[in-house]
Amino acid sequence: MDAIAIGLSVIGLAAVIFSWHFIRREGGDERGDKILGAAGMTVYSAFLFGYLIIFMINIIRPLNGEQFQFALTCLFALVVISYSAAIMVLKRRY
Repeated sequence: MDAIAIGLSVIGLAAVIFSWHFIRREGGDERGDKILGAAGMTVYSAFLFGYLIIFMINIIRPLNGEQFQFALTCLFALVVISYSAAIMVLKRRY
């Protein structure tokens, strides 16, 4: 379980670096603002959906502290990765 969390965290760090680079380079113009806004809305809904899934799993089968921490780590990493992926897809579209 730790290897998965570490792997997702490393990929998430790379995604954060990509997102930061895009924001610094292209985030100031109208096209960049449109891309960042659309990506942000997509990721916001994905985060809420992911948290709902974790919450429902915790109700059905209670998670201990380590399992809950792992679930939140995975959720955060996947949110960051999906944000970068949305930026890449929208960058090609616009």
